Amino acid sequence: MGPRSARFLALLRGILLAMVAVLMLTAAGNPGPPSSGTLHSGMEGTKAALVRIELRAAAEIAHIDHTTGEVEVSRGRSTVPLGSATGVLTSADGIVATTWDNLAIDESAVAVYAANELFAEEIGVQVVGNGGDPARRGSTPDPYWRPHLQHCYDQVTHCVLFRVPQYHVRTYTSEPGGVMAELLNSPSDPGDVALLRIGGGGGAPTATLAAPGTTPGPDPVVLGFTERPSPEAGPAEIPATVDASTGSISAEEDLAAPLDAGVSGGPVLDRASGEVLGLTGPLQEDGSASLVSADAVRAAMTEADVEPAPSKFDAVFRRGVDHLAAGNQGGAAESSLEEALTYYDSALAAAHLDRARGSSDSRPSADAAATGTGTGGPSLGALLPVVVGALLLLGVVGAVLLRRRRASTNVSASGALHAPEAGSRSASHAVSRPGRSGADDKASRSTIAARADRGRPDSGTAASTERPRSAQRTSRPTAGPVDAGTPPATYRNRSRADDETRAAGALAPRAAEGPPPAFCSQCGRPVRPGARFCSGCGQPVG
Repeated sequence: MGPRSARFLALLRGILLAMVAVLMLTAAGNPGPPSSGTLHSGMEGTKAALVRIELRAAAEIAHIDHTTGEVEVSRGRSTVPLGSATGVLTSADGIVATTWDNLAIDESAVAVYAANELFAEEIGVQVVGNGGDPARRGSTPDPYWRPHLQHCYDQVTHCVLFRVPQYHVRTYTSEPGGVMAELLNSPSDPGDVALLRIGGGGGAPTATLAAPGTTPGPDPVVLGFTERPSPEAGPAEIPATVDASTGSISAEEDLAAPLDAGVSGGPVLDRASGEVLGLTGPLQEDGSASLVSADAVRAAMTEADVEPAPSKFDAVFRRGVDHLAAGNQGGAAESSLEEALTYYDSALAAAHLDRARGSSDSRPSADAAATGTGTGGPSLGALLPVVVGALLLLGVVGAVLLRRRRASTNVSASGALHAPEAGSRSASHAVSRPGRSGADDKASRSTIAARADRGRPDSGTAASTERPRSAQRTSRPTAGPVDAGTPPATYRNRSRADDETRAAGALAPRAAEGPPPAFCSQCGRPVRPGARFCSGCGQPVG
């Protein structure tokens, strides 16, 4: 390798090292998206499985008045809202678990509401003293109807009430909506587990129940909705302390307000695993809430002949959350969350998908990365093709230089090998015929030169044309005197045996047709008679 090639390779190496240094600095200045330390797929999966349960009663009330001697019947129908709670899906078949205290019908509350609407809308009597809230008891300024209103509150015989409970389940979906559910079991105690079934199951998200005998972790959390779920209104998270020995849930904040707003019946989770330790039961006198264990939920499901079962949504959704937690906001997280949304229209999955897409869109564009106009300078993806191109260029140049070096080495070795061979060949010709005279040696040299010259493009055919046809048709050589200047006109037509015969004996006699043509022993060209030097190469002749 020459000095210029060495300098060129050194320059390429320097450029490559500079690119690698810039690449490392760029990677250090533009770290990947940080992983979320608070995002856990188990907990997110349980959040997606939360529902809000709105308890209603379809009531029909009839007031019978016969004080005037005539029977007058006044009827009214009402949809009575009785409260709300949180439930959690525990099976892909649409099974929702909550506590019975949230689903039990309060007969007196239904009667008050239905009576107030009956008297205000059907009988036409003003109800006062309740602030306009039909769920509260009131009175009427009319002295005739005042006792009748109180009779309906107390459900006396001449005020008949019929009611049918309705369980309206609102799912945590992108498009807010609800579906009616049916009660599967027959709970009686406020702390019993109530199971509802909603239609459209199969792909619904589900929560995972903790295994029997699981000890609560150090940081449990209570989940529940305080308002109707929507993409903008997610579940509330209340840090709590669980005492498994007493079956109670306590918190630093007052639990009465969130439980009354709808958190009651919601799951209590182990924050690390996202497993359901139990359900939030009725409020106790000391301000704590009772814990309805996961074992009780599992037993109620077994009694109702249903089993906890995950859905297809669970696997792909939690995989997408794991990608987000690891900082992989690219295609892996997006594809998993998009697939999850094909099974269930989860508002939480849609929110995480928007987050993943937002992280991808916030990366520098290709143009900004190439020109360095982005906030972090050139990106790793923009510099990678440059580095790869430099490596390829370095490899091509190295391969070319290596081939040239090998070729020059082969040429030198070939010249060294052929030079002795040519010398030995000349020596062998020189000593092969020791008995020949000087004239014979001169003729041999001229003959060899003529043979070599026949293959050259500039060697004329003057020798063959000047030679008479009788000489070209000479038969096999016979013994006799031979002139050293006889040209080997018939050499190509002789066999190896003829050559050996000629070397052993004398040459055939030449036809006597004037002086024979002479040839230069150096270049093989014909020499004019009487010339002292060859006109082709200047070699002395004669």
